Amino acid sequence: MGIAYPVIVYFGLGVVSPRIILIAAIIFVIARAVMFFIAHKYGAGLTAGIVAIILGAAGFASEILALRFYPVIISATLALVFTLSLFSGMPIIERFARLQTPELDTFGVMYTRRLTKVWIAFFIANGLVALWTALYATLETWTLYNGLISYILIAVLFVGEWPVRRIIKARHQYPTNDHRA
Repeated sequence: MGIAYPVIVYFGLGVVSPRIILIAAIIFVIARAVMFFIAHKYGAGLTAGIVAIILGAAGFASEILALRFYPVIISATLALVFTLSLFSGMPIIERFARLQTPELDTFGVMYTRRLTKVWIAFFIANGLVALWTALYATLETWTLYNGLISYILIAVLFVGEWPVRRIIKARHQYPTNDHRA
């Protein structure tokens, strides 16, 4: 449901009131929080709980705006989680890298730290565009960006990082002996 959220909102608004969609979204997020807590993933559960509270509070101001702010909240949350991971000892991207390469060398640690920063910048930029679409764009444009374009951009960054990593890793392993001034 999270991935299809903008499309669900777009088509749902033609069938039911914004209040019903907002309540369903809040229930869904609370259910995710409970599932995280049951799985002893307290950080994720707390994050989902905070998202539900923000959605509920925003709904008092404007149900439509609260619905449109969900992608902004998600991008901001991901930017915050990735940022906090830089100060927790092991950035999120390093954790993912260690699933494949448990004994990550110093270069790999530095690379994953930089890549975590790239993802933070992406989530901030994505959140700002989502914010603009929530405040100023038509529902169609909001749905197009948040329901398609942002996912394409995530895929481009995710897939595009692989060849970049291969090139940088090769340069690190086989540095050139070119010492021209």
